[in-house]
Amino acid sequence: MGSDAIPLVPGVAGRTARARAGRAFRAARVIHPFPTLLNVAATLGLALVAGRGVPDLALLSRMLLLMLCAQSAIGVANDYFDRDLDARTKLWKPIAAGLVPAPVAAALALALSAASIALAATLGPSGFLLALLGLACGLAYDARLKRTLFSAVPYMVAIPTLPLWVWATLGQWRPVLWWLIPVGALIGLALHLQNTVADIEGDAASGILGLPHRLGARRSMRIGWVAFGLALAITVGLVPAVGYHLRWYLPAAVVAAACLAASIAAYALRRDAAALQLGFGLLGAGSAVLATGWLAAVTG
Repeated sequence: MGSDAIPLVPGVAGRTARARAGRAFRAARVIHPFPTLLNVAATLGLALVAGRGVPDLALLSRMLLLMLCAQSAIGVANDYFDRDLDARTKLWKPIAAGLVPAPVAAALALALSAASIALAATLGPSGFLLALLGLACGLAYDARLKRTLFSAVPYMVAIPTLPLWVWATLGQWRPVLWWLIPVGALIGLALHLQNTVADIEGDAASGILGLPHRLGARRSMRIGWVAFGLALAITVGLVPAVGYHLRWYLPAAVVAAACLAASIAAYALRRDAAALQLGFGLLGAGSAVLATGWLAAVTG
């Protein structure tokens, strides 16, 4: 090395590498990794229930990859369409922070959507159409519906579509699964209302006027609890008419009822943002347990 070489300052290279890694990690949040991976995990769990074990690995891999691409596309599109709002209120988000340029985000959302459609085309007619319906729900919510009176509709359609898609794609369709439509729609309504309550004031001030914003926080929570309770009641009411495997259903129903009661109690005891988030988490967990237990009970 020549005498003009500049020696590296100890630790500078490491700090630079860590800074780049940190920026990359923050930029990756544009796909909303937590809900995206949660949906991938839900797909895997439902596939194991529908297939009564591990289904064909090639088919399962395509389903999981499709879900990863579709949910990532929805996450990126959400940040793209909210970029002006986020620039005022959520500067930590990747586009608002300048970590992901808006044109790059738009191109990424389109590419991920195209990949989802290509993968869906390999799953047969019913798998293709139901996958497109789920993707369309998420993108429609991002682009427009979240700001309107119909903000709950994508949730009410997409929630039952996921298990319907899994069962149809794996060739395990049963007529009893039609009951997923009212049960899933009520759960979707409950989750949408509860998920939005904590952000109602900030969203409304920024011009977002979805269904929860028009109802207000208290009515949104109450309607959410009632909707979840009705979903649970429908599954209970079907016991005499449908051949349930009660060893799967009864524990799930008990857990779901406990989650509903705990969600209500959390708000009654502490009416703050933490209680609202806890209440939504409890309903989310209760929904997952109820849906999985009911599906196992009626198709197992």
